[in-house]
Amino acid sequence: MRKYCIVFLYIITTSFLNAQSWELTPENIARAIQDQAAETNSDPFRPAFHLTPPAGCMGDPNGGIYYNGWYHIFYGQQPFAYHPGAWYWAHARSKDLLHWEHMKPSITPAIDMGLDAIGSGSTIVTEEGKKLAFYSQGKKGGSRGMKFWRAEFTNDDLSEWQHVGKNPILTLAHPGLPRFDDFWRDPFVFSTEGRTFMIACADLFDENYVPVPIFEAKNEELTQWDYKGILFNVPKHKYRNLEVPELRQIGDKWIFMASTDAPIDRVNYFLGDFDLSSLTFQIESEGIIDHSGHYYAQETISDDKGNLFLMSWIPGWDREWLPYYMNKELKNSNPVWNGCFAIPRKLSLVDGYIIQSPVASMEELRAEHFELTPRELPVSGPVTAYEVIEEFTGDQLEIKVKFNLFNASFCGLNVLCNEEGEGGLPIVWSGDVLNVDGVKIPIDDWTIEKDIDLHLFVDKKIVEIFINGGKHCVSRQVSEKNVKGKYVALSSLGGTAKLRSLEAWKLKSIN
Repeated sequence: MRKYCIVFLYIITTSFLNAQSWELTPENIARAIQDQAAETNSDPFRPAFHLTPPAGCMGDPNGGIYYNGWYHIFYGQQPFAYHPGAWYWAHARSKDLLHWEHMKPSITPAIDMGLDAIGSGSTIVTEEGKKLAFYSQGKKGGSRGMKFWRAEFTNDDLSEWQHVGKNPILTLAHPGLPRFDDFWRDPFVFSTEGRTFMIACADLFDENYVPVPIFEAKNEELTQWDYKGILFNVPKHKYRNLEVPELRQIGDKWIFMASTDAPIDRVNYFLGDFDLSSLTFQIESEGIIDHSGHYYAQETISDDKGNLFLMSWIPGWDREWLPYYMNKELKNSNPVWNGCFAIPRKLSLVDGYIIQSPVASMEELRAEHFELTPRELPVSGPVTAYEVIEEFTGDQLEIKVKFNLFNASFCGLNVLCNEEGEGGLPIVWSGDVLNVDGVKIPIDDWTIEKDIDLHLFVDKKIVEIFINGGKHCVSRQVSEKNVKGKYVALSSLGGTAKLRSLEAWKLKSIN
Protein backbone atom coordinates (compact mmCIF):
# COMPACT_ATOMS: atom_id res chain seq x y z
CA MET A 1 0.00 0.00 0.00
CA ARG A 2 2.85 2.35 0.90
CA LYS A 3 4.37 1.81 -2.57
CA TYR A 4 1.19 2.98 -4.28
CA CYS A 5 0.93 6.00 -1.98
CA ILE A 6 4.47 7.00 -2.88
CA VAL A 7 3.71 6.63 -6.58
CA PHE A 8 0.50 8.61 -6.20
CA LEU A 9 2.32 11.33 -4.24
CA TYR A 10 5.03 11.45 -6.93
CA ILE A 11 2.43 11.88 -9.67
CA ILE A 12 0.65 14.64 -7.77
CA THR A 13 3.93 16.40 -6.93
CA THR A 14 5.23 16.11 -10.50
CA SER A 15 1.96 17.38 -11.92
CA PHE A 16 2.05 20.31 -9.54
CA LEU A 17 5.63 21.21 -10.45
CA ASN A 18 4.91 20.85 -14.14
CA ALA A 19 1.82 23.02 -13.82
CA GLN A 20 3.98 25.69 -12.16
CA SER A 21 6.96 25.45 -14.48
CA TRP A 22 5.02 25.12 -17.74
CA GLU A 23 3.64 28.63 -17.58
CA LEU A 24 4.73 30.30 -20.83
CA THR A 25 6.89 33.06 -19.42
CA PRO A 26 10.16 34.06 -21.15
CA GLU A 27 12.10 32.75 -18.17
CA ASN A 28 10.44 29.32 -18.20
CA ILE A 29 10.81 29.03 -21.97
CA ALA A 30 14.54 29.87 -21.84
CA ARG A 31 15.06 27.35 -19.05
CA ALA A 32 13.26 24.57 -20.93
CA ILE A 33 15.25 25.16 -24.10
CA GLN A 34 18.56 25.22 -22.22
CA ASP A 35 17.70 22.02 -20.34
CA GLN A 36 16.92 20.13 -23.55
CA ALA A 37 19.59 21.59 -25.85
CA ALA A 38 22.21 18.83 -25.58
CA GLU A 39 19.81 15.93 -26.10
CA THR A 40 17.98 17.72 -28.92
CA ASN A 41 21.12 18.61 -30.87
CA SER A 42 22.63 15.13 -30.55
CA ASP A 43 19.60 13.29 -31.92
CA PRO A 44 20.70 11.42 -35.09
CA PHE A 45 17.37 12.07 -36.86
CA ARG A 46 17.39 15.82 -36.29
CA PRO A 47 17.35 17.47 -39.75
CA ALA A 48 20.57 19.08 -40.89
CA PHE A 49 19.29 21.82 -43.21
CA HIS A 50 15.63 22.26 -42.26
CA LEU A 51 14.56 24.82 -39.68
CA THR A 52 13.80 22.94 -36.48
CA PRO A 53 12.74 24.15 -33.03
CA PRO A 54 15.56 24.65 -30.51
CA ALA A 55 13.66 22.21 -28.29
CA GLY A 56 10.19 20.79 -27.77
CA CYS A 57 7.38 20.67 -30.31
CA MET A 58 7.04 22.99 -33.30
CA GLY A 59 3.62 24.13 -34.53
CA ASP A 60 2.22 26.37 -37.28
CA PRO A 61 4.39 29.04 -38.90
CA ASN A 62 3.01 32.53 -38.31
CA GLY A 63 3.63 36.17 -39.08
CA GLY A 64 6.08 35.76 -41.96
CA ILE A 65 7.51 39.16 -42.90
CA TYR A 66 10.51 40.75 -44.61
CA TYR A 67 11.77 43.74 -42.65
CA ASN A 68 15.04 45.70 -42.60
CA GLY A 69 16.81 43.13 -44.79
CA TRP A 70 15.73 40.10 -42.73
CA TYR A 71 13.22 37.36 -43.38
CA HIS A 72 11.34 36.77 -40.12
CA ILE A 73 9.24 33.74 -39.32
CA PHE A 74 7.32 33.10 -36.12
CA TYR A 75 5.87 29.75 -35.16
CA GLY A 76 3.90 28.05 -32.46
CA GLN A 77 6.13 26.25 -30.03
CA GLN A 78 5.53 24.05 -27.01
CA PRO A 79 8.95 24.26 -25.33
CA PHE A 80 8.43 21.86 -22.45
CA ALA A 81 7.82 18.53 -24.24
CA TYR A 82 7.94 16.88 -27.67
CA HIS A 83 4.15 16.55 -27.92
CA PRO A 84 1.68 19.35 -28.79
CA GLY A 85 0.57 21.68 -26.03
CA ALA A 86 0.06 25.34 -25.28
CA TRP A 87 1.90 27.53 -27.80
CA TYR A 88 3.80 30.78 -27.79
CA TRP A 89 5.31 32.47 -30.86
CA ALA A 90 8.92 31.39 -31.24
CA HIS A 91 10.94 33.52 -33.64
CA ALA A 92 13.74 32.98 -36.15
CA ARG A 93 15.24 35.27 -38.77
CA SER A 94 17.44 34.79 -41.83
CA LYS A 95 19.18 36.76 -44.54
CA ASP A 96 18.85 33.98 -47.13
CA LEU A 97 15.93 31.76 -45.99
CA LEU A 98 18.45 28.99 -45.29
CA HIS A 99 20.66 29.94 -42.34
CA TRP A 100 18.44 30.82 -39.39
CA GLU A 101 19.11 32.67 -36.16
CA HIS A 102 16.85 31.72 -33.27
CA MET A 103 15.70 34.86 -31.48
CA LYS A 104 14.62 35.21 -27.88
CA PRO A 105 10.97 34.33 -27.10
CA SER A 106 8.79 36.80 -28.97
CA ILE A 107 5.04 36.87 -28.42
CA THR A 108 4.29 35.04 -25.20
CA PRO A 109 0.79 34.92 -23.72
CA ALA A 110 -0.58 38.08 -22.15
CA ILE A 111 -0.92 36.36 -18.80
CA ASP A 112 -2.11 39.56 -17.12
CA MET A 113 -5.01 39.58 -19.63
CA GLY A 114 -6.00 36.00 -18.85
CA LEU A 115 -4.27 34.24 -21.76
CA ASP A 116 -2.27 31.04 -21.38
CA ALA A 117 -1.28 30.44 -25.03
CA ILE A 118 -0.99 32.14 -28.41
CA GLY A 119 -2.80 31.05 -31.57
CA SER A 120 -1.97 31.55 -35.25
CA GLY A 121 -1.93 34.92 -36.93
CA SER A 122 -0.04 37.43 -39.07
CA THR A 123 2.16 40.53 -38.99
CA ILE A 124 2.16 43.80 -40.87
CA VAL A 125 4.08 47.08 -41.04
CA THR A 126 1.67 49.97 -41.50
CA GLU A 127 2.24 53.08 -43.63
CA GLU A 128 2.95 54.91 -40.37
CA GLY A 129 5.71 52.43 -39.56
CA LYS A 130 3.93 50.52 -36.81
CA LYS A 131 5.02 46.88 -36.63
CA LEU A 132 1.98 44.86 -35.56
CA ALA A 133 1.08 41.25 -34.89
CA PHE A 134 -2.45 39.82 -34.89
CA TYR A 135 -3.33 36.44 -33.46
CA SER A 136 -6.30 34.39 -32.28
CA GLN A 137 -6.70 32.91 -28.84
CA GLY A 138 -9.41 32.12 -26.35
CA LYS A 139 -9.39 33.55 -22.86
CA LYS A 140 -9.58 31.51 -19.68
CA GLY A 141 -13.21 31.30 -18.67
CA GLY A 142 -14.17 33.49 -21.62
CA SER A 143 -17.24 33.48 -23.83
CA ARG A 144 -17.84 31.55 -27.05
CA GLY A 145 -15.08 31.23 -29.61
CA MET A 146 -11.61 32.67 -29.99
CA LYS A 147 -10.85 36.36 -29.91
CA PHE A 148 -8.48 38.31 -32.11
CA TRP A 149 -5.70 40.15 -30.33
CA ARG A 150 -3.24 42.86 -31.43
CA ALA A 151 0.35 43.32 -30.25
CA GLU A 152 2.90 45.95 -31.21
CA PHE A 153 6.62 45.26 -31.74
CA THR A 154 8.78 47.85 -30.02
CA ASN A 155 12.19 47.21 -31.61
CA ASP A 156 13.53 46.68 -35.12
CA ASP A 157 14.53 43.03 -34.73
CA LEU A 158 10.90 42.22 -33.80
CA SER A 159 11.94 40.52 -30.57
CA GLU A 160 10.08 42.75 -28.11
CA TRP A 161 6.39 43.57 -28.07
CA GLN A 162 3.55 44.94 -25.99
CA HIS A 163 -0.23 44.98 -25.95
CA VAL A 164 -1.36 48.58 -26.26
CA GLY A 165 -4.76 50.06 -26.98
CA LYS A 166 -7.97 48.13 -27.40
CA ASN A 167 -7.83 44.34 -26.94
CA PRO A 168 -9.26 42.04 -28.07
CA ILE A 169 -9.95 43.81 -31.35
CA LEU A 170 -12.50 41.33 -32.74
CA THR A 171 -14.82 38.66 -31.34
CA LEU A 172 -17.76 36.60 -32.55
CA ALA A 173 -20.01 39.23 -30.99
CA HIS A 174 -18.87 41.78 -33.59
CA PRO A 175 -21.83 43.75 -35.08
CA GLY A 176 -23.28 42.26 -38.26
CA LEU A 177 -21.24 39.08 -38.10
CA PRO A 178 -22.98 35.87 -39.24
CA ARG A 179 -23.50 33.12 -36.66
CA PHE A 180 -20.03 31.63 -37.15
CA ASP A 181 -19.32 28.60 -34.98
CA ASP A 182 -16.36 28.22 -32.65
CA PHE A 183 -13.98 27.26 -35.48
CA TRP A 184 -13.07 30.95 -35.81
CA ARG A 185 -9.37 31.81 -35.84
CA ASP A 186 -6.19 32.79 -37.73
CA PRO A 187 -6.52 36.50 -38.69
CA PHE A 188 -4.52 37.52 -41.76
CA VAL A 189 -4.01 41.27 -42.26
CA PHE A 190 -2.84 42.80 -45.56
CA SER A 191 -2.84 46.16 -47.36
CA THR A 192 -3.40 47.15 -50.97
CA GLU A 193 -3.95 50.52 -52.64
CA GLY A 194 -3.93 52.36 -49.33
CA ARG A 195 -6.55 50.16 -47.67
CA THR A 196 -6.04 47.49 -45.00
CA PHE A 197 -8.08 44.30 -44.72
CA MET A 198 -8.37 41.23 -42.54
CA ILE A 199 -9.58 37.77 -43.48
CA ALA A 200 -10.02 34.82 -41.12
CA CYS A 201 -10.86 31.15 -40.82
CA ALA A 202 -14.57 30.75 -40.12
CA ASP A 203 -17.35 28.18 -40.43
CA LEU A 204 -21.12 27.92 -40.45
CA PHE A 205 -22.31 24.51 -39.24
CA ASP A 206 -25.77 25.07 -40.73
CA GLU A 207 -24.50 25.68 -44.26
CA ASN A 208 -22.95 23.38 -46.86
CA TYR A 209 -20.17 25.82 -47.70
CA VAL A 210 -17.13 27.29 -45.95
CA PRO A 211 -17.07 31.12 -45.94
CA VAL A 212 -14.09 33.47 -45.85
CA PRO A 213 -15.12 36.69 -44.06
CA ILE A 214 -13.40 39.98 -44.87
CA PHE A 215 -13.06 43.09 -42.70
CA GLU A 216 -11.68 46.57 -43.42
CA ALA A 217 -9.74 48.69 -40.93
CA LYS A 218 -11.51 51.84 -39.73
CA ASN A 219 -8.47 53.53 -38.15
CA GLU A 220 -4.71 53.78 -38.59
CA GLU A 221 -4.02 51.84 -35.39
CA LEU A 222 -5.90 48.82 -36.82
CA THR A 223 -7.92 48.41 -33.64
CA GLN A 224 -11.34 49.01 -35.22
CA TRP A 225 -12.75 46.91 -38.04
CA ASP A 226 -15.85 46.87 -40.26
CA TYR A 227 -17.32 43.55 -41.35
CA LYS A 228 -17.64 43.74 -45.15
CA GLY A 229 -19.15 40.37 -46.00
CA ILE A 230 -17.92 37.12 -47.50
CA LEU A 231 -14.84 37.27 -49.72
CA PHE A 232 -15.79 33.92 -51.31
CA ASN A 233 -16.85 30.45 -50.25
CA VAL A 234 -16.06 26.83 -51.13
CA PRO A 235 -18.12 23.62 -50.87
CA LYS A 236 -17.77 21.98 -47.47
CA HIS A 237 -17.55 18.45 -48.86
CA LYS A 238 -14.26 19.44 -50.51
CA TYR A 239 -12.85 21.67 -47.78
CA ARG A 240 -14.08 21.31 -44.19
CA ASN A 241 -12.31 24.51 -43.23
CA LEU A 242 -9.79 27.01 -44.56
CA GLU A 243 -7.24 27.36 -41.78
CA VAL A 244 -4.48 30.00 -41.75
CA PRO A 245 -5.91 31.80 -44.81
CA GLU A 246 -3.74 34.19 -46.83
CA LEU A 247 -4.44 36.48 -49.78
CA ARG A 248 -1.38 37.75 -51.67
CA GLN A 249 -0.58 39.24 -55.06
CA ILE A 250 1.44 37.07 -57.44
CA GLY A 251 2.21 38.37 -60.90
CA ASP A 252 -0.93 40.01 -62.25
CA LYS A 253 -3.17 37.77 -60.14
CA TRP A 254 -4.06 37.16 -56.52
CA ILE A 255 -3.46 33.86 -54.76
CA PHE A 256 -5.52 32.67 -51.81
CA MET A 257 -3.93 29.84 -49.81
CA ALA A 258 -5.26 27.90 -46.85
CA SER A 259 -4.86 24.54 -45.15
CA THR A 260 -7.73 22.11 -44.70
CA ASP A 261 -7.75 19.13 -42.35
CA ALA A 262 -10.61 17.18 -43.94
CA PRO A 263 -11.45 15.18 -45.95
CA ILE A 264 -7.65 15.15 -46.34
CA ASP A 265 -4.87 17.25 -44.82
CA ARG A 266 -3.23 19.51 -47.37
CA VAL A 267 -2.48 23.07 -48.44
CA ASN A 268 -4.73 24.37 -51.21
CA TYR A 269 -4.48 27.43 -53.44
CA PHE A 270 -6.95 29.44 -55.51
CA LEU A 271 -5.94 31.86 -58.28
CA GLY A 272 -8.06 34.77 -59.37
CA ASP A 273 -8.84 38.47 -59.05
CA PHE A 274 -9.55 40.49 -55.90
CA ASP A 275 -12.29 43.02 -56.69
CA LEU A 276 -11.71 46.10 -54.52
CA SER A 277 -15.12 47.56 -55.29
CA SER A 278 -17.14 44.54 -54.11
CA LEU A 279 -14.43 43.04 -51.84
CA THR A 280 -14.94 39.64 -53.42
CA PHE A 281 -12.47 37.14 -54.83
CA GLN A 282 -13.24 35.75 -58.27
CA ILE A 283 -11.69 32.27 -58.55
CA GLU A 284 -10.25 31.28 -61.94
CA SER A 285 -8.41 28.08 -60.99
CA GLU A 286 -7.43 26.05 -57.95
CA GLY A 287 -4.82 23.48 -57.07
CA ILE A 288 -2.75 21.71 -54.43
CA ILE A 289 0.47 23.15 -53.06
CA ASP A 290 1.80 19.86 -51.69
CA HIS A 291 0.18 16.45 -52.12
CA SER A 292 1.25 15.12 -48.74
CA GLY A 293 -0.50 15.24 -45.40
CA HIS A 294 2.99 15.90 -44.01
CA TYR A 295 2.88 19.53 -45.24
CA TYR A 296 0.52 21.93 -43.50
CA ALA A 297 -0.20 25.44 -42.20
CA GLN A 298 1.54 27.40 -44.96
CA GLU A 299 2.96 30.89 -44.40
CA THR A 300 4.21 33.29 -47.09
CA ILE A 301 6.79 36.06 -46.99
CA SER A 302 6.85 38.82 -49.60
CA ASP A 303 10.18 40.64 -49.94
CA ASP A 304 11.18 44.08 -51.25
CA LYS A 305 11.81 42.73 -54.78
CA GLY A 306 8.31 41.36 -55.22
CA ASN A 307 9.32 37.74 -54.60
CA LEU A 308 6.85 35.52 -52.79
CA PHE A 309 8.30 32.75 -50.62
CA LEU A 310 6.44 29.92 -48.95
CA MET A 311 7.18 28.20 -45.66
CA SER A 312 5.22 25.35 -44.15
CA TRP A 313 5.13 22.99 -41.21
CA ILE A 314 6.09 19.32 -41.42
CA PRO A 315 4.50 17.96 -38.23
CA GLY A 316 6.06 15.12 -36.29
CA TRP A 317 3.28 12.63 -36.92
CA ASP A 318 0.86 11.52 -39.64
CA ARG A 319 -1.79 14.21 -39.41
CA GLU A 320 -4.36 11.84 -40.89
CA TRP A 321 -4.28 10.37 -37.38
CA LEU A 322 -4.48 13.74 -35.64
CA PRO A 323 -7.96 13.41 -34.08
CA TYR A 324 -6.79 10.22 -32.34
CA TYR A 325 -3.14 10.93 -31.72
CA MET A 326 -3.51 10.81 -27.94
CA ASN A 327 -4.78 7.22 -28.17
CA LYS A 328 -2.56 5.75 -30.88
CA GLU A 329 1.11 5.48 -31.62
CA LEU A 330 2.57 8.71 -32.97
CA LYS A 331 3.83 7.03 -36.12
CA ASN A 332 6.58 9.49 -36.95
CA SER A 333 7.09 11.14 -33.59
CA ASN A 334 10.51 11.64 -32.06
CA PRO A 335 10.71 11.49 -28.25
CA VAL A 336 13.16 14.40 -28.10
CA TRP A 337 11.89 17.06 -30.53
CA ASN A 338 8.91 17.28 -32.86
CA GLY A 339 8.29 18.97 -36.19
CA CYS A 340 10.29 21.11 -38.61
CA PHE A 341 9.72 23.49 -41.49
CA ALA A 342 9.90 22.42 -45.11
CA ILE A 343 12.56 23.96 -47.34
CA PRO A 344 11.38 27.50 -48.19
CA ARG A 345 10.00 27.67 -51.72
CA LYS A 346 9.82 30.51 -54.19
CA LEU A 347 6.39 30.78 -55.82
CA SER A 348 6.04 31.88 -59.44
CA LEU A 349 3.08 32.18 -61.80
CA VAL A 350 3.96 30.66 -65.18
CA ASP A 351 1.35 30.14 -67.91
CA GLY A 352 -1.40 29.99 -65.31
CA TYR A 353 0.44 27.43 -63.15
CA ILE A 354 1.87 27.94 -59.70
CA ILE A 355 5.50 26.82 -59.92
CA GLN A 356 7.43 26.05 -56.73
CA SER A 357 11.22 26.12 -56.57
CA PRO A 358 13.59 25.50 -53.66
CA VAL A 359 15.21 28.77 -52.60
CA ALA A 360 18.39 29.47 -54.57
CA SER A 361 20.52 29.58 -51.41
CA MET A 362 20.15 25.78 -51.12
CA GLU A 363 22.92 25.48 -53.73
CA GLU A 364 25.37 26.86 -51.13
CA LEU A 365 25.11 23.55 -49.26
CA ARG A 366 26.40 21.44 -52.15
CA ALA A 367 29.57 19.48 -51.39
CA GLU A 368 30.67 16.20 -53.01
CA HIS A 369 29.27 15.90 -56.54
CA PHE A 370 28.23 12.70 -58.32
CA GLU A 371 26.88 11.81 -61.77
CA LEU A 372 25.58 8.56 -63.18
CA THR A 373 25.78 7.90 -66.90
CA PRO A 374 22.48 7.33 -68.75
CA ARG A 375 21.51 3.68 -68.92
CA GLU A 376 18.73 1.18 -69.30
CA LEU A 377 17.12 -0.33 -66.20
CA PRO A 378 16.29 -3.89 -67.31
CA VAL A 379 14.11 -6.37 -65.45
CA SER A 380 14.94 -10.07 -65.67
CA GLY A 381 12.10 -11.53 -63.57
CA PRO A 382 8.59 -11.03 -62.22
CA VAL A 383 9.66 -8.95 -59.20
CA THR A 384 10.99 -5.42 -58.82
CA ALA A 385 14.63 -5.02 -59.87
CA TYR A 386 16.89 -2.75 -57.80
CA GLU A 387 20.20 -1.24 -58.81
CA VAL A 388 21.91 0.12 -55.70
CA ILE A 389 24.26 3.04 -56.29
CA GLU A 390 27.10 1.83 -54.10
CA GLU A 391 29.56 4.62 -54.89
CA PHE A 392 27.30 7.42 -53.59
CA THR A 393 25.57 7.22 -50.20
CA GLY A 394 24.27 9.60 -47.58
CA ASP A 395 21.30 10.94 -45.65
CA GLN A 396 21.90 14.61 -46.57
CA LEU A 397 21.48 14.62 -50.33
CA GLU A 398 20.23 16.61 -53.29
CA ILE A 399 19.34 14.47 -56.32
CA LYS A 400 18.21 15.51 -59.80
CA VAL A 401 17.00 12.54 -61.84
CA LYS A 402 15.16 12.07 -65.13
CA PHE A 403 13.45 8.83 -66.20
CA ASN A 404 11.72 7.56 -69.31
CA LEU A 405 9.24 4.75 -68.71
CA PHE A 406 9.88 3.19 -72.15
CA ASN A 407 8.21 -0.28 -71.88
CA ALA A 408 8.33 -0.74 -68.07
CA SER A 409 5.32 -0.90 -65.80
CA PHE A 410 7.02 1.43 -63.36
CA CYS A 411 10.41 2.82 -62.46
CA GLY A 412 11.79 5.03 -59.74
CA LEU A 413 14.14 5.00 -56.79
CA ASN A 414 14.38 4.30 -53.08
CA VAL A 415 16.24 6.61 -50.74
CA LEU A 416 17.40 5.88 -47.18
CA CYS A 417 17.37 2.17 -48.05
CA ASN A 418 19.81 -0.61 -47.18
CA GLU A 419 22.50 -2.12 -49.41
CA GLU A 420 19.88 -4.41 -50.98
CA GLY A 421 17.64 -1.48 -51.95
CA GLU A 422 15.07 -2.33 -49.27
CA GLY A 423 13.32 0.01 -46.85
CA GLY A 424 13.57 3.78 -46.80
CA LEU A 425 11.23 5.87 -48.93
CA PRO A 426 9.99 4.33 -52.22
CA ILE A 427 9.30 6.64 -55.17
CA VAL A 428 7.42 4.80 -57.93
CA TRP A 429 6.53 6.35 -61.30
CA SER A 430 3.95 4.63 -63.51
CA GLY A 431 3.23 7.15 -66.25
CA ASP A 432 0.39 9.44 -65.22
CA VAL A 433 0.82 8.69 -61.50
CA LEU A 434 3.79 9.20 -59.19
CA ASN A 435 3.47 7.22 -55.96
CA VAL A 436 5.59 8.51 -53.07
CA ASP A 437 5.28 6.43 -49.93
CA GLY A 438 1.63 5.74 -50.74
CA VAL A 439 0.80 9.33 -51.74
CA LYS A 440 -0.41 9.34 -55.34
CA ILE A 441 0.30 12.45 -57.42
CA PRO A 442 -1.55 12.64 -60.75
CA ILE A 443 0.67 13.73 -63.66
CA ASP A 444 -2.23 14.91 -65.80
CA ASP A 445 -0.22 16.18 -68.76
CA TRP A 446 1.87 13.02 -69.21
CA THR A 447 1.94 11.26 -72.58
CA ILE A 448 3.63 7.99 -73.49
CA GLU A 449 6.84 9.54 -74.81
CA LYS A 450 7.37 12.05 -71.99
CA ASP A 451 10.08 11.85 -69.34
CA ILE A 452 9.65 12.77 -65.71
CA ASP A 453 11.98 15.14 -63.83
CA LEU A 454 12.43 14.71 -60.09
CA HIS A 455 14.39 17.07 -57.83
CA LEU A 456 14.82 15.51 -54.38
CA PHE A 457 16.16 16.70 -51.06
CA VAL A 458 16.91 14.07 -48.42
CA ASP A 459 17.55 15.25 -44.86
CA LYS A 460 17.86 12.47 -42.26
CA LYS A 461 14.22 11.32 -42.34
CA ILE A 462 12.67 14.22 -44.30
CA VAL A 463 12.27 13.90 -48.10
CA GLU A 464 10.94 16.68 -50.35
CA ILE A 465 10.38 16.23 -54.09
CA PHE A 466 9.84 18.88 -56.77
CA ILE A 467 8.26 17.26 -59.82
CA ASN A 468 8.59 18.42 -63.45
CA GLY A 469 10.14 21.75 -62.62
CA GLY A 470 7.97 22.41 -59.57
CA LYS A 471 4.52 21.91 -61.12
CA HIS A 472 3.87 19.34 -58.37
CA CYS A 473 5.46 18.86 -54.95
CA VAL A 474 5.31 16.24 -52.23
CA SER A 475 6.95 16.08 -48.79
CA ARG A 476 7.23 13.00 -46.63
CA GLN A 477 8.60 12.17 -43.23
CA VAL A 478 9.93 8.62 -43.15
CA SER A 479 9.18 6.63 -40.02
CA GLU A 480 12.43 6.25 -38.12
CA LYS A 481 12.04 2.47 -38.06
CA ASN A 482 11.89 2.50 -41.89
CA VAL A 483 15.17 4.37 -42.30
CA LYS A 484 17.25 1.31 -43.17
CA GLY A 485 20.45 2.93 -44.39
CA LYS A 486 22.03 5.67 -46.50
CA TYR A 487 21.81 4.04 -49.92
CA VAL A 488 20.00 5.15 -53.07
CA ALA A 489 18.59 2.45 -55.36
CA LEU A 490 17.07 2.67 -58.85
CA SER A 491 14.03 0.45 -59.39
CA SER A 492 12.00 -0.93 -62.28
CA LEU A 493 9.33 -3.57 -62.91
CA GLY A 494 7.62 -5.23 -65.87
CA GLY A 495 10.01 -4.12 -68.58
CA THR A 496 12.99 -1.90 -69.33
CA ALA A 497 12.93 1.73 -68.22
CA LYS A 498 15.56 4.32 -69.11
CA LEU A 499 17.59 6.53 -66.83
CA ARG A 500 18.06 9.73 -68.82
CA SER A 501 20.27 11.46 -66.24
CA LEU A 502 21.17 11.49 -62.57
CA GLU A 503 23.15 14.22 -60.83
CA ALA A 504 23.55 14.43 -57.06
CA TRP A 505 25.34 16.25 -54.27
CA LYS A 506 26.02 15.60 -50.63
CA LEU A 507 24.74 18.56 -48.62
CA LYS A 508 26.34 20.35 -45.69
CA SER A 509 24.50 21.13 -42.46
CA ILE A 510 23.32 24.64 -41.62
CA ASN A 511 24.06 24.21 -37.91
